Amino acid sequence: MMPVSPILLLVLLVLAASGFLTGPLRRLGLTPRWGLALLGAMLAGSLVELHLTPRLTLNFGTGLLPLCLALYQVRAMRRWWEPGLAVGGALTGAASLAALSLYFPPGQPTELNLFYLDAQYLYATVAGTLGCLIGHTRPAAFAAAVLGSLLADLYHYFRYVAASQPDVVFRLAGGGFHGTALVAGVLALTLAELLHRPGDGRPASPDLPVS
Repeated sequence: MMPVSPILLLVLLVLAASGFLTGPLRRLGLTPRWGLALLGAMLAGSLVELHLTPRLTLNFGTGLLPLCLALYQVRAMRRWWEPGLAVGGALTGAASLAALSLYFPPGQPTELNLFYLDAQYLYATVAGTLGCLIGHTRPAAFAAAVLGSLLADLYHYFRYVAASQPDVVFRLAGGGFHGTALVAGVLALTLAELLHRPGDGRPASPDLPVS
């Protein structure tokens, strides 16, 4: 299957370099320079797998870096209720994806087939949409979508791989779809932008324009 995340990252890099993402990056507490550096690191890091155990890996670009960005968003939230929404959205998203996996018994847990559409697209759509609806603000929406997707990946590993498939190496935030967590996070941010959801009120730098 076509790796979606690297293509998405290339598009985002072009948009960021062209200045179209200055506003969204600012609302996440990032300057355009830091945003470009982060997107470039995600793209290059999507080729790197970190071995957590002999049978479990974490993709550096589409797993670890989005996770770090999500945790940064949670830590930097200034409203007392935002972390609660982010955690609630993550748990709801993870539970929803776990429930969905029961209806699509996997041959490979991260490569389910839903008719002619890989179920990972459905997973990313559900996680991103729930992250936006429950997270409400842009930082909380992104954090909820990313953390929920990664928690669901862990569920898939323990439910389908750890006990019953001893020879399979599970790629957390990797696999055929190559980064459901990242795609879900970008989708949550996109929906929040389209719905004009409030940000967290913390500009990345005083010299950035207000949008």
